[in-house]
Amino acid sequence: MTHRTLGIVAVLLLACQSAPAAEGTFTPAMPIEPQDPIPYPPSLFAAGIEGEVMLYLVVDSSGAVIPDSTRVATASGHAEFDAAALQAAPALRFTPARRGDTAVAAPIQVPIHFTLPDSLRPAAAQ
Repeated sequence: MTHRTLGIVAVLLLACQSAPAAEGTFTPAMPIEPQDPIPYPPSLFAAGIEGEVMLYLVVDSSGAVIPDSTRVATASGHAEFDAAALQAAPALRFTPARRGDTAVAAPIQVPIHFTLPDSLRPAAAQ
């Protein structure tokens, strides 16, 4: 395991030990809409390339992304999209997951879409 992975595991273990288990139904974290737009990599925008990155991250009980928890779960095939998504992840906001009435930290996978405006898409893609 890397130091980063060990740090994430330690944070999650500590979070689990510091609070008693909450009773009730689990509700996953959900992105808060609207989010600030993630900057489109200029070279891919100019080339008319679209893509999607699936991020794995952990949302804390306040709805913020836990630092250093983010990784690419499914790459887009373009390093620039993957890097832009990773860079923007700390600014993403969520309603926290809940166990019953208690907000809890929980992992989530979030798709990040890089989509061109309709006016810039090739006619066949519209």
